[in-house]
Amino acid sequence: MKRINHPVIWITGLSASGKTTIAKTLQKRLKKKYIQAILLDGDQLRSALVKEAAIAKEERLQLAYIYSRLTKLLYDQGFFVIVATISMFEEVRQWNRNNIQNYLEVYLKVSEEIRKQRNPKNLYGTGGRDDMVSVNLQGYEEPQNPDLVFEDADGLSADQIVDCILKKGELI
Repeated sequence: MKRINHPVIWITGLSASGKTTIAKTLQKRLKKKYIQAILLDGDQLRSALVKEAAIAKEERLQLAYIYSRLTKLLYDQGFFVIVATISMFEEVRQWNRNNIQNYLEVYLKVSEEIRKQRNPKNLYGTGGRDDMVSVNLQGYEEPQNPDLVFEDADGLSADQIVDCILKKGELI
């Protein structure tokens, strides 16, 4: 069977930056093209792989590498993989670049003001968790070499962002 040259699309950004929305929109668009894509969302991965949320930097780093190795495993078996996760460590993103063929990194750089307005998980304000990377930026390493950057969505809709991703990944 001939291998389709498709990328692993790794969508990163802080909580409430729109990662899951973009990833789900992308997955739906690919499905319309008869491309079945596996979506690995950080929240779902965390709940499937660990009993309690990893808080310490070492735990978060270990979990990030598990996400990367799982992505590589699926990709190497021929699956189209979309990952939506905060991905707070540059060393893990660099590992992805060095170990996953056709790795495409998308950074959703969204201001705190917009993330606070969205606040889908109530991470900001009353009841929020101050140990979350999205609230307390300690330890977060901004992506250094993403393939695409959308700053405050650059005035684009989710569908328009997905168009840009598909074009960059040479899928349209």
